[in-house]
Amino acid sequence: MARFSPYLRYLPISVVLTLLLGFSSVGASKKTALQNQAALKAEAWEAWEDGEIDYAAELATKLIEYKNEASAGWHLLFLKAFITGDYEEALGLYKKIDPEYSRLDELNKTVVHAFLHLGRYAKAEEFARSRDMEKHLCDRLKSFKERPLKVTLDRLTVIPFAEGPLSEYFPDFEVELEGQKVIAHVDTGGTFLHMAPARAEKFGIELIAGGEAYHGSRRVKIYHGIARSFRIGEALFENVPVGALASLVGQENFIIFGTNILQKFLSTLDYPNKRLILSPRNNPQLRKNHLAMLPADRVKIPFFMGADHYMFTRGAVGENRGLNFFIDSGLVSLHPDGRGGIRQAAFTAPAGSFIKWGFKPEEVEQGVFESHLPLSFGPLEQEGHLVLAGKAKKESYSSFEGVRIDGLLSHAFLKRYTWTLDFSKRKYIFSSQRQD
Repeated sequence: MARFSPYLRYLPISVVLTLLLGFSSVGASKKTALQNQAALKAEAWEAWEDGEIDYAAELATKLIEYKNEASAGWHLLFLKAFITGDYEEALGLYKKIDPEYSRLDELNKTVVHAFLHLGRYAKAEEFARSRDMEKHLCDRLKSFKERPLKVTLDRLTVIPFAEGPLSEYFPDFEVELEGQKVIAHVDTGGTFLHMAPARAEKFGIELIAGGEAYHGSRRVKIYHGIARSFRIGEALFENVPVGALASLVGQENFIIFGTNILQKFLSTLDYPNKRLILSPRNNPQLRKNHLAMLPADRVKIPFFMGADHYMFTRGAVGENRGLNFFIDSGLVSLHPDGRGGIRQAAFTAPAGSFIKWGFKPEEVEQGVFESHLPLSFGPLEQEGHLVLAGKAKKESYSSFEGVRIDGLLSHAFLKRYTWTLDFSKRKYIFSSQRQD
């Protein structure tokens, strides 16, 4: 039998029913409000994962109006500030997140990377230890604090490509490492410096174990150290982080410098003229002089950067648009062209993605095949490239800060341009005409 409050017992039945229906309506409206908030959060995260960065941030701004979901909104806004290079803002937004937020630990490495990008090595170590992060990471951060990176360049410098057997596929330069002249290849899939452990030891670079890292699609052991000096052109680096990969042996026994070297400057990989141009990021006149060296036909394309060096941007395979491409210039996948020459693959993605995009399973199973669809990002489009299908049947290449990465676009595509990386404005500048 239903039981009523004694206060309701003496009220007319019409009033009692009105009160009960009112309570029911309030409960229903609260349930609807919570469902709407959950739907808004789900839509925001879906947009973020798809690489719709601005739309996701717009939804995140709405989320922070709701107490229950405010931390999810700050989470997304923190990530946007980070991948667009506003590390100060990112750290400020992180402080707005509720300490009890269920996904807070997901942001630990991103916060560390924000401190590193700002050169705050002591803060990075302090934060990592406060979150009980991996010992090898804390030890590496301690070494950065004790031997902080220093970069010196007060003028514009031009470094010609070296002439080697792989220069056309994997551009190389004469550099100085620990005072010794060596050849090093540029690879935007790398951080600062990479080499084999044995080679690092020959240079006197002390190494500590660092767990595992990816070299291409392979997970390999990595060791970390710090080189006393690295010079390229007039640019001098002191106390340079080194990642020693166990896979860099045999034919892959390269010395590599990567995105974090280029990041310190306004950097131009001028493939048509076979030169690298570097200038300080904080000098307006040298920036003007640098840009004056570029061809006039310029296309600007926004890019983002996850973790310490993962650059990515929006792209397409044929009419399959809204894709996210990792821009990694180090894909050295070479194949006979059937006429006595060599062709280099320009793009790689999981096998499942190629099938979803309209390629036949039998050609995808070959592993390497010519794409009948153009590759593009921004307004740049090219046809007739070799592409490389990964073995995985999944339909994404990876994920950077939660953004789905659909494929990797590399040197065979990029080499047709003069490519400037403007880290201050987070834009690429591409030109296709030769500038003599």
